[in-house]
Order: sequence, then C-alpha cells, then structure tokens
Amino acid sequence: MLTPWLHADLERVWLSPGRATQRELLAEALAVAACLARADKARVVVLSCRQARHFVPGLLGAWLSGATVELLPNVQPATLDRVDADESVAWVLHDVAATSDRSSKAIFLPGVLGGRGAPPAAWPQAAVRLSTSGTTGLPKQVIKSMAQLTGEVDVLAAVLPPALAVLSTVPLSHLYGLLFGALVPLRQGSAIVSHDGLLLPADIGAVIEAEAVDRLVSTPAHLRAMAAAAMPAGLQVVSSGGSLPTELHKLLAVRHGWQVTDVLGSTETGGIATRSRAHDAWTPLPGVEVRAADGEALVVRSPWCDGGEAALEDRVALLPDGGFRHLGRAGDVVKIAGKRADAGAIEATVRGLPGVEDAAVLVHGSSGREPRVALFVVGGAGAPDRADIDRAIRRDFDAVFVPRVVRFVDRIPRSERGKVERAALQELLGSPAGDARIPMRRVAPRRYEADLPSRLIYFQGHFDGLPILPGVVLVDRLIWPIMRAEFPEATGVRAVRRLRFRRPILPEQRLTVQVERSGDRATFEVIVGPDVVASGQLLLS
Repeated sequence: MLTPWLHADLERVWLSPGRATQRELLAEALAVAACLARADKARVVVLSCRQARHFVPGLLGAWLSGATVELLPNVQPATLDRVDADESVAWVLHDVAATSDRSSKAIFLPGVLGGRGAPPAAWPQAAVRLSTSGTTGLPKQVIKSMAQLTGEVDVLAAVLPPALAVLSTVPLSHLYGLLFGALVPLRQGSAIVSHDGLLLPADIGAVIEAEAVDRLVSTPAHLRAMAAAAMPAGLQVVSSGGSLPTELHKLLAVRHGWQVTDVLGSTETGGIATRSRAHDAWTPLPGVEVRAADGEALVVRSPWCDGGEAALEDRVALLPDGGFRHLGRAGDVVKIAGKRADAGAIEATVRGLPGVEDAAVLVHGSSGREPRVALFVVGGAGAPDRADIDRAIRRDFDAVFVPRVVRFVDRIPRSERGKVERAALQELLGSPAGDARIPMRRVAPRRYEADLPSRLIYFQGHFDGLPILPGVVLVDRLIWPIMRAEFPEATGVRAVRRLRFRRPILPEQRLTVQVERSGDRATFEVIVGPDVVASGQLLLS
C-alpha cells in the first residue's frame, strides 16, 4: 500500500462517473500537494468542495503536503471572511468558481488537478479539523490525528462487506460522510459516486441505477423520504447522524429489501457501535469499550477518541455479552410530574400514525417550572387530526405527556446531517404558522411571484450571519407547488435535471418564477431583479 488511504491495487476505479483509477487519483493528489508546497505559509488548509471528484484529491493532496485540513460545509462570504482573518489558514481549496474572486486564499481545485508532483520522502503525519453539530450546545472544533483516522478506517473496512460503488447523501465535510463516503471506500477499492447535491428520492434512485451503486450512505431523515418512494432494491445501507427508528429500519428492509447497518457515533468519538437488525442490541466496534457512568450515561473508550475516552449525552443499558441497549439522549428525557418518557419514543408513536410523514418533539419551559411538550407534525394525505394524535400518545404514555401545543408544518427543520434544529423549532413555536409557508401568487400564465419573509423557518441555521434559502426548499416548497398548480395533470417528479444555483436567495427578496412545459419536461427560472438566480428542469410523472 503506497499511502495509508488507498487500496493495495492502484488500478481499482475510485470515481464514478468517470472511471478514474486510484493511480490517477494519487497523481492528482501529488499535483495538489506540489501546488500547496510552493507557499511558505501556515499549515492549515481549508477544504470546501461540493463534489467528491474534487474533494477527495484535494483532501489527499493537502495531507501529502503535511497540512492539517479543516473541513467546512460551504464557502459563503461570511465563512470566507472568517478564514481570511485566520492567520493559521494558508489556503482554501474549493470547486465553486466565483469563490476565487472573494478570497485571496482561494484555490480553484479543478484548475490544479491536471498538474504534476513528486511523492514526498516520507508520508507526513497530518490531521483533520472538524466541527461538531452543536446538537447539545455550541459547536466545537475537534482535531483527528492521522493515526486516529487510519485506525478507525482499518476497523470499519474490516467490519463492512466490500462494495463496488458507494453513494453518500451525507456531505463529505462531516466526519460520518468523510469516513463512510470517502475514506472507507478508498481503502476497500470501491468507486465513489460524485454528484453536485441530490434533492429528491427520484434523483437518488436514478443515480443508484446509472452508477450500479450497491452501498448507500445516508441519514434517518433522508432514508425516511426514500422509504416512501420507489427505489432500487437490495442495497447495503449505512445509516448514522441520528437514531434510526425501529419502524423505519423495518420499513426499509420490507419495502426495498435493503440491508441496513445502523452506526452509533459522534464527532468527538468517531464510530462507537453497530447493529444490523431493528431490534438488535448495539455491538461495540473492535477496540471500543463502553461503560455506563451513574447507571446510564455512556462513556466511550476508543483508540480513535481524543484523549482515549469521552463521556456523551447518550443513555445506555449494558448487557452481559458486552453489547448495550440505547435509551436515547439525556437531553431527550421528558420529566413531568415525576414521570419520565423519551422524546424519541413519543415521536415514533406519532410517526406510526397513517398519513404522518415526520414529527419532532420540543421540550420547553421557563426555569423552575415543569417543562412543556410541543409537537411538530408533517402530514400528507389522510393525516390525523389533533384528537387522533392525543389518543395515540395516551395509548402509549401517561397523559401528562400529551403535548400542550401541536403545530402542523410543511417540514421539520433539519441540518445537512438530518438532525432536528432545536433552535429553529423554538423560533417556530413563537412564530405564526404561516412562517413555514412561502407566500406566492400567480401574476400571469406560467408566471408567479413569491416574497420571502425573514422569519421563514427555512432560513434558520442556514447559515449563521448569512441566512440563505436552501436549494432543496426552493425546489420542493416553491417550484413543485407552482408546477402542480400550473400543470394539474402532473402527479409527481421522476427526476430533477440541469439545476443551477447562480446567486444566493436571501430573506426579504421578491422572487419571480417562470415555468414552461414540453411533454414530460418542465423548466423553471427564478429571477431576482434583473438576474436569473436559479434554473432547472423537472421530469414530470
């Protein structure tokens, strides 16, 4: 093996589509390393790439140059301002052409990959710097050494069966996406499917079939949408980034024939344990030890955990064989009138009702008073009403856990990793219900206007200091409703093509949307002022 990251056979294909080999990948990584080595600067390199085609050689090249790599999910202006002011950062490697105009540190990776470089005398001991999700508090930075990363990859590559082609719906800038969507596939000699962001289950299904994908890396939030759609059968699936509900695990197995491996982990600890059946206990990964402090609090000892040991917010019940049952997170325990219930269990009960697409519980209340439970529900056709929800919760829980507030919304605000954004729910709790909807009006045939209020929930947490409308929201909550209104015979979307997001869409902007249709193809343009800010094509059912 020439590097700690590649397969022993460098003729293995690493990229799909494109069919580039690992030998070609190594050449591109050396070209990136040579580009970075020309500068006598600090040794932190920021990496922010949307496509694996650029992310992977950029990552390996930065490591080969001896740099610590900081992974960021975006190159928005606020992010670049912070990076430019950080004297420890030498360069920003990216694949968004306009970024180079906004930062003197930016290097456009596609322009570097055709160069040449020589192997270093010895493989440097580089590292990666990531940020936690901030689910239980403010995000914090975590540094993983190369020894920690390669040790974890060794174990994961031995635990998971080999795959021919791997598709990740999780950004590679997160530790889960980095490990399962990039490093483990490289070690196993699998092809990594590169894409520019997948919005809908139809898009994911089309890529799976086109690229012969046999392993899907995803999150419970993404998998829930896929469970309700027509998808290719028989995949290996890796799920993490949140607890995979038992009913969803079963649904994926029964409806699609998917073999799901659920992974428990965190940015601080890396992978902790796995399970492959919905009711199985968790089995710690080889080399990982778990114990319960104060009866339930999970403590993890692992060779790839910083400091060797970490205490988490998770609650567990240890079993005699070394496995454990996961009881939820400490912050998810609802305590009212001396009684206890798990918020995730309440959510699972509500999701089990016919017509419910998603649900989230928010525990709130002022200090010194009993907490209150608010429930947010996304309902489709035949969704239950408030009385149905109350009856279902009373059936499974004490009556004190019936929510004081039930709010029906268009979507549950979640991060890229599929985790519920509690701050956005809290904001929504105090907002008018209409703030979850984008107000729009028809001004001419096939032409609409939409105003974006600043309190729209989709701006929450995306991104701090520079809120922008996510592309998935634009397509799902604006373009598709307009298509349905304009072309009522259309019953669904088979695929999304030719998406272009040319400018950020900001709060308080007025959008003009123009749609056209030819057969089963419908095109759209989104205009702000004189500029087209987004465009694309939907293939309609």
